[in-house]
Amino acid sequence: MSLFKARDWWSTLLGEKEEFDQGCLCLADVDNSRSGQDKIIVGSFMGYLRIFNPRPVKTGDGAQAEDLLLEVHLRDPILQVEVGKFVSGTEMLHLAVLHSRQLCVYFVSGTLGNVEHGNQYQMKLMYKHHLQRTACNMTYGPFGGVKGNHEHATSSDKYRGFSGVEVEDYVVSVTGK
Repeated sequence: MSLFKARDWWSTLLGEKEEFDQGCLCLADVDNSRSGQDKIIVGSFMGYLRIFNPRPVKTGDGAQAEDLLLEVHLRDPILQVEVGKFVSGTEMLHLAVLHSRQLCVYFVSGTLGNVEHGNQYQMKLMYKHHLQRTACNMTYGPFGGVKGNHEHATSSDKYRGFSGVEVEDYVVSVTGK
């Protein structure tokens, strides 16, 4: 007798011949919804960014069309996606997207729909940081005991905090403006 029973809760199929890595998946309340419900954020090496709000279905039913909140083609391959407090002066969560030569931070918002089509979601670019070298991954967090906002560190460039700090390590740190 087992205490646990595994079963499919939700699944979907993404574009044909698209490739993904472990950094291409993130779970978070990216749109800062009142409910605080986490969404599934998926980026692909083909440059597609998708945000899903999954709802449990009966086994075999598959994903519903309304589960896909947003699909955007960003052209450049997406290496990693993360959600955090990347913009200073606000407690809102923002989406960081790492491409091979740039790091972009977006604000994701939803507008309540008045018709049966549902809500409309959009992304607004908050800032973009061009990298001097090719990146492969990033990490983020309150480095150095910083409270409130998170910083990024990518594995490609020398350290650069927007506060003007520069160190000759091959890491880039991005904080909110």
